[in-house]
Amino acid sequence: MQKPLKINYIQDSIPVVYRYNQIVKWFVILLSFLMVVYSLYFMLNFVHAETPIFFKLMPLFICFMGLESILRKVTSLNSVTFMPDHLRLGYIAKPKLILPYDSIRSIDLVKKITIYITLSYQDEKGVEHKLRTPASFPHTLEIIFNLAEMAKQAYIPEKMQGVLDYLKASADNEL
Repeated sequence: MQKPLKINYIQDSIPVVYRYNQIVKWFVILLSFLMVVYSLYFMLNFVHAETPIFFKLMPLFICFMGLESILRKVTSLNSVTFMPDHLRLGYIAKPKLILPYDSIRSIDLVKKITIYITLSYQDEKGVEHKLRTPASFPHTLEIIFNLAEMAKQAYIPEKMQGVLDYLKASADNEL
C-alpha cells in the first residue's frame, strides 16, 4: 500500500517558511571550506618541482570541487516563504527575491537531467523573467500546490494540472 501524501493548505497559517535543514547546509559549507584550505595547505607545503604530476593536479582538483560546492550552496535557493500578498525566495549570498502572487505568469516542472521548477513572472517594470530552481527542495509538492492556490491567474500546463488535481484530492482527504 502506498504511503499517503501529506499536503497541507497554508492559507490559514501564513506566513509559512520552507527551507533546507540549516545545520546540514552549513556543515556541508564548512566541510567544503576545510577541503579548500587543506588542499591549499598541501599544495604550499608538499608540492615541489620534483613531485609527480598526479600530486600536483590532485590538490587543484580537490580545491576546485570544494569551491564549486561552496558556490553552489550559497547561491542556490535556501528558503521559500509564503506571505499574505507575495512569495519570498531567500538565498544565502544573493538578495532575496519577492514575487507578488499576481505577477506570477506560469508554473511548470521541466525535466532536463534533473527536474526543475520553472516560474515565469513579471517585475515591476513589466519585464518577463524566468526562475528555474531544482525540484529537490524540501516539500516541493506542497510548495507547488500552495503556489498554484495562491497565484490563481498563473498558467499551468495540462500535465501539471493533473498533478495539482491529485494533490488537491490528497489535501482534501487529509481534512
